[in-house]
Amino acid sequence: MKTRPGLFKLAAMAAAVLGLAIIAQPAQAQLVTYNQGDLLLGFRKAGVGQDVVINIGQASLYRDATSDFSVNVGNLGTLLSDTFGASWADDSSLQWAVFGNPTNNGTTFNGDTSNTTYISREQTTTDTQSAAYSVNSVNRSVAAGRMQTLQSQFMLQNAATGNSNATVWDNTIQSGANVDWTDTMEGTGTSSLVFQVFQPVQVQGLSPSGIDYPGNALDLYRLLAGSSGTTNVTYEGTFRIDDTGAVTFGITPGIGVVPEPSRALLLAFGLALPLLRRRRATAPAVA
Repeated sequence: MKTRPGLFKLAAMAAAVLGLAIIAQPAQAQLVTYNQGDLLLGFRKAGVGQDVVINIGQASLYRDATSDFSVNVGNLGTLLSDTFGASWADDSSLQWAVFGNPTNNGTTFNGDTSNTTYISREQTTTDTQSAAYSVNSVNRSVAAGRMQTLQSQFMLQNAATGNSNATVWDNTIQSGANVDWTDTMEGTGTSSLVFQVFQPVQVQGLSPSGIDYPGNALDLYRLLAGSSGTTNVTYEGTFRIDDTGAVTFGITPGIGVVPEPSRALLLAFGLALPLLRRRRATAPAVA
């Protein structure tokens, strides 16, 4: 029969082994954050095996915006640099786009009726609103269903390092309609259209000088179900990104150019100079 000290020794050894086993377990990967009604912003480049896709929050934030605001994207700039290289902002082959479908199950969600879709359209002339999409009622429903498929795939991805709203999405694992960002944005099926409805060159933005503003901007459109053509297609605002990865949303297609402080001072001095000269010319002589 073992003595009590011997039992204590065995218990201690068992606890130590158990502790080592727990430490050896790999950390559980965290899935990316996504809630019904969120919009997705994604970036891709042909020939690169990963896409960067980030959840930018509820569609209603953009639909109901009454002023410009900064979009919460966390360390997006770092993710873009790590995935596409430090010069991503100047890369003429890097593309970006936005989309979302809050619901397609016959119910209304947060002010959006079933099959309402949100999708970006590139401004062909920076600061000038793009043409509204013209889509029939059948294709609006088709797009909503395919958006739901891609959103479901996004929810299965692991969160990126330092950003629970983003994922660095491997686009080489599967192939097929709407299974990853690249497959979708390249145009799927025999139609070679995004969500089998939209032209890839319209949905995605790119520029010879890169996607950072003022080289590029994306307008956001909301398409209500049950209508055709441009009926119930509304412009909601414009996305812009700078070379640090900061994203803004403006409620108008263009933004005013504010003079730099030095230029503003020169302008003010230039306006005041004729007044000073006039005062000198008309001032009475001092005896």
